[in-house]
Parts: sequence; C-alpha cells; structure tokens
Amino acid sequence: MATVTCRVQYLEDSDPFVCTNFPEPRRPPPYDFHENIALSEQIAGVHNLLVAPLKLEECALQLAPNGNYLDLELSLVEQRDDLEQFYEDIGKGKKPILILRTQLSVRVHSILEKLYNSQGPELRRSLFSLKQLFQDDKDLVPEFVNSEGLTCFIKVGSEADHNYQNYILRALSQIMLFVDGMNGVINHNETVQWLYTLSGSLSRLVVKTALKLLIVFVEYTETNGLLLIQAINAVDGRRGVKPWAYLTDILEEKNGSDSELLVYTMMLINKTLAALPDQDSFYDATDCLEQQGMEGIMQKHMSNKGTEPDLKHQFTIYERML
Repeated sequence: MATVTCRVQYLEDSDPFVCTNFPEPRRPPPYDFHENIALSEQIAGVHNLLVAPLKLEECALQLAPNGNYLDLELSLVEQRDDLEQFYEDIGKGKKPILILRTQLSVRVHSILEKLYNSQGPELRRSLFSLKQLFQDDKDLVPEFVNSEGLTCFIKVGSEADHNYQNYILRALSQIMLFVDGMNGVINHNETVQWLYTLSGSLSRLVVKTALKLLIVFVEYTETNGLLLIQAINAVDGRRGVKPWAYLTDILEEKNGSDSELLVYTMMLINKTLAALPDQDSFYDATDCLEQQGMEGIMQKHMSNKGTEPDLKHQFTIYERML
C-alpha cells in the first residue's frame, strides 16, 4: 500500500488564550501515512509517536506552513485536489510538516466559555487577546461566527464598561476583515444594532471605533445601507425616539465637541444614503434627519470659521444629495 512520509509536530493549544504558537518537538520526527486510509484511522499513531498532551478525540491535523486543515474522514488521496502544494513537495523529495492540534470547534467552544464565565482581570485579559487570536489563525473566524460568537460579543459587551467594549470592537474589526466574518455580521443584524447603540456611548473612543466599523460595513456592499437603517429603526424604535437619534445627538454635540466624531458621523450618514436603492428609502431617511434639525445643525457648522474642512466637505456632500 502506498505511503507518504511527512514530519509531524504537535501544538499545545487546548487553551487558546495561553497557546505558545511554537510546535513541538523542534525537530519533527518522520511519520509514514497510508494514502488510501482515512486519516481518522491514522491520527492515533501520530498522537502516540509525539506523546502529545492533547485529547485524541479533540485532535485535528493542520498543514504547515499554509495552515489548511485536513479532513480526517478522508484519505490523503481523496483530498488530493486540495493538496497540490503538499504533493508537489512530496514529488520533490521533501517531507511536508503536519501539525497535530486541537480542533477548531473545540477551541472556539473554549473561547466562548471563557468569555461567558470570566470577570474582572481574567475577562479583560481574554478580551484583549481576542484580536491577536483571530490574526494568528484566520480559520477561527468562520467557526467563531457559526458558533454564535457575535451573540457572545453583544451579551458580554452590553454588560461591560467602555474599556472592555473597546477590546471587543478591536476583535470585531479583525473578524470583519475576512469574508466569512463580514458575512456573519451581515446575517446578524443584532451586531449592527449593537454598533449603532455604541455610537451613543459616553466614551469617545468607543463611539469612534463603532462609527468606523459601521462605515466599513456600509462600504462593503450596497445592500448593507438598508441593513444599517433596519438596525437603526429597531434600536430607536425600542427607545421610543426618531431614527438616527444617536447620530444627530453627536452632530448637536450633546456630549461635547469632537471634530473627528463629527466627520465620521457625517461620513456614515452620507455613505448610507448613497447606498440606498430607491427614492422612497432615501427620502424616508432624510425626512427623519431633517425633522431632527439637520438643516440647522449644518448651518451652524458651515458658518463657523473654526469648522474642520473635512466636516464642511461632508456637509456639502449631504446637501448635494438632497
């Protein structure tokens, strides 16, 4: 029976928050894989050879250095189409490295459990580490999204102070860089609602980050403008105020003046209006804004000699769209 010789290592990542990212042993030993036998029937041999401190039933095999995970239910031959570089290296006489590590679903479950059950300094450390976790292993993102990770963010973030919220927003910004992550946000309007709610925070850093993420969201695809309006209507409907109220509050400088926040707010409004597919949606939105004194807000800032040029530019864009 045909075999291929690889080198194998393990990564002790059963606790994602203390994973070292350095596989062991430093000099990976060789291991012969049968090409036509499912990897699930061979992984125990790898586990025994490495004396890995991982639960066998929770293990996965990952290709180094590209990071792709092998399907344990299939043999190597059955997934050969996805292993071009692997077989190219074999053909050149090289011995590719396979890393034994904890399955994605198990690691994501550990992350969620830690976020839900931690508090104080431990929760702060975990939230702070999240962005780096998603940076280090992009495959965590779709698994996290599919495991109700965004719901976890909202629940933890709604009960946390602004420092913790900012750590969550940093992690969310990393998630939204990936197609799977952005699609997760698109399909989870509660996340968009939460971001809009944070635009009413007393923390300027939280407000700024939330506005920037909403701008990224609206810019991603035209249909996201309607999804933001859906979120705004839901949040402000529950509050019993007119839609867009959090944003008009910023423009009226109810929590103090900050030119950067004003620019981001107008950018978000303009990009959302520009993305709307029909006149009815457009005028519904602008009517709401005008009813909350948008014209007066605009005149006040445009007539002020100290107003930033970038802000005046955004007001000009808004005026031209009307």
